[in-house]
Amino acid sequence: MLQNFRDNLKGTVAIFLVGIISVPFIFFGVDSLFTGGAQAGKAAEVNGEAIANTDVERAIRIQRDQMTQRFGDQLPADFLSDEKLRGPALEGLVDRQLKIQAARDGRMTVSDKVLDDLIVSAPTFQTNGQFDAQRFTYMVQSMGYTPAGYREMIRQEIIAQQYGSAVAFSGFVTDQQLADFVKISEQTRDFYYVTLPVAPVLEATDVSQDEVQAYYDANQARFQEPEKVVAKVVELNVADLAAKVEITDAQVAAQYEQNMKAFESAPVRQVAHILVEAESEDAAKDKLAEVRAALDAGEEFAEVAKRLSDDIGTKEFGGDLGFTSGDTFPEPFEQAVAALAVGEVSAPVQTDAGFHVIKLIGIDEAEKPSLEEEAPLIRTALADSTAQQRFVELLEELKEKAYNTSDINEVAEDLALTVQSFPPFTRSGGEGLAADPRIVKAAFSADVLKDGHISPVIELNETSVAIVSVTEHIPAAVKPLDEVSDLIMAQLKDEKAKAALAERSVTVMARLQAGEDVEAVAKDAGLEWQVSYGVKRADARYDRALLQQVFDLPRVDDAPGFGQVTVASGDLVLVKLTKVADGSLDQLPEEQRQALKNRLAYQLAGAEMAAFDEALKASAEISIY
Repeated sequence: MLQNFRDNLKGTVAIFLVGIISVPFIFFGVDSLFTGGAQAGKAAEVNGEAIANTDVERAIRIQRDQMTQRFGDQLPADFLSDEKLRGPALEGLVDRQLKIQAARDGRMTVSDKVLDDLIVSAPTFQTNGQFDAQRFTYMVQSMGYTPAGYREMIRQEIIAQQYGSAVAFSGFVTDQQLADFVKISEQTRDFYYVTLPVAPVLEATDVSQDEVQAYYDANQARFQEPEKVVAKVVELNVADLAAKVEITDAQVAAQYEQNMKAFESAPVRQVAHILVEAESEDAAKDKLAEVRAALDAGEEFAEVAKRLSDDIGTKEFGGDLGFTSGDTFPEPFEQAVAALAVGEVSAPVQTDAGFHVIKLIGIDEAEKPSLEEEAPLIRTALADSTAQQRFVELLEELKEKAYNTSDINEVAEDLALTVQSFPPFTRSGGEGLAADPRIVKAAFSADVLKDGHISPVIELNETSVAIVSVTEHIPAAVKPLDEVSDLIMAQLKDEKAKAALAERSVTVMARLQAGEDVEAVAKDAGLEWQVSYGVKRADARYDRALLQQVFDLPRVDDAPGFGQVTVASGDLVLVKLTKVADGSLDQLPEEQRQALKNRLAYQLAGAEMAAFDEALKASAEISIY
């Protein structure tokens, strides 16, 4: 895979990549490749160490992808904008950098062997259950890292986690803390409650049209319809242009011949190793001698690896490390591999991980692909290359025509592009391209909205731009009474019903507080009543608001406590608290006691971690650019 990737970086594909690189020139000029305009350089400094803008941009993309996967299109358009996400992303990177620095000051580190084991054992980088060096290199490059850069990123992440774990695991819970926690968390309460139902009151409540009109007149701001625009968008993108490009068989054949002239095939080697770790050089020599003796005696390399290798990630696979193109492993290791013939075993090679006995399993010399194999890729690359060039040409025309006319239909017709019309949308965005915060911002800009101009060209991504024009502006306005009358009617009925329940509850509560029997009071008033014993604060059988009220009441000794609350159904519930019993650690089984101790330790660790983070920030020199 990796070799094919490299081979493809020639001929047509190289042209295509150059085309992609050329796009930043169009918008920002030559300096953009080196400075990236406003996006380049440092986003922040933490105690003199820089956080690059590229790191912030990567964090923003990750946040946006995670939120999109979780919430789909339910989020407002501006919620996923770079402006909204940049702050949290940068704050997270600053916190991470502070942890890394604190861990470094505490002499926390990660050995190369631990990193190697993590990478080799990661399913993401395996093929058929074994580490695949080509897959590893290809995937980390697709994420924007070099193999060395990816290793360093993983190292920093582990170090930051070490710091957090060190803080969390250094805490402990005393027996007294646990007893106090159990006293509250396992506390039970006994109480009566009487329910005043809202449904019959609502049914008997009348609201006149005059009352609806009066409420409507007095609360105009509540019924505002936000301003909207009807817009048209013209998008210019490479993909659409490429789909229209026709590439002949003759062009494909000519490009294939050119590619084959430049074809180079670097060998890809499959290797296995036996790793020897030892506390002393003498111990290492003894074990290496044991390895050599076993191999000399004719034992299969894979069997020796299973029996003697200290690499837990590969020993069960006979020490197989997968493939390398010469830059996957440390330099001494790669030099030894390059010197081996197929089936040959090396002398011991030392790296930071220990001593390696290496076997070259095979060499894959890539053969020149046939025209039939390469034709689809070449056809796509030629179309993309042509589309890139056409994109550059049309972009200049798009800028000029959008500036010189206010008719977006005319621009689209002249450039053979499609006009997309969008139904009314607010500043929160609409659907499709109208959900893009950059399109929304342009549509509501004064130049487009008030002056009727076409927007400047908007960069959507490296291969797509757009212009927007507003065809209709719908100002903010109060919704007509007919549209909101039912809503007002329901609200006024609800308010009247609640007032009626509150008035009725005064008499009932007074009798309860006077010490009358709950059942008798409820029966006289035609209400339902219940009594509950030994209820805990997290009991799922009860309405959350009711439990909150019960456990908010002060402790009772000789006299009961009273309260009232509106529950989720809208009913008004009167409460009489009769008993409070604290939780007892002695009454809990050991398993539950340990679970509560772990829960409390987790909560305390979170609080301590937050305090440590605040302390690090308070003592740090942080500059945001």
